[in-house]
Amino acid sequence: MSKLSNNDNNLAVGRRLMAIRIASGFTQAEFADSLGLSLRAYANYERGEREMPTALFKTLSETFRIDPLWQLAGPGEDPVHIGQRVLDLDLMEGVIRLIEEWLSKHRRTLKPEKKARVIRLAYEHCVAKDKVDEAHVFTILSVAA
Repeated sequence: MSKLSNNDNNLAVGRRLMAIRIASGFTQAEFADSLGLSLRAYANYERGEREMPTALFKTLSETFRIDPLWQLAGPGEDPVHIGQRVLDLDLMEGVIRLIEEWLSKHRRTLKPEKKARVIRLAYEHCVAKDKVDEAHVFTILSVAA
């Protein structure tokens, strides 16, 4: 396992890998074969015992049209296909409003690239929580601004 990875991430990625396999109607052996992997290697990825290589993410994207961002970070357990990801505009608006209010109140500014990254991180977290999480957004802003 690389120093950038951890067991929790590998387990979550493995659960999403299993969800792709089940949604595709394959056994572990069939899915491993379709990906060009040995059953043992595939099972290690699905159980989260090994960090998935980028080549596997690419193969899942090309062969099964799986959104690689979903594969890496979710949210949810149901596979998201390329082009299927839909923004929750109300949630996005709430996140942006909260960020702008915080920046104004604290008399802080962010460069556009950094603000975009903060919005993205906050939005992705809030999507996973299915609500605007003020405390988390404020934590992100206190570190970034």
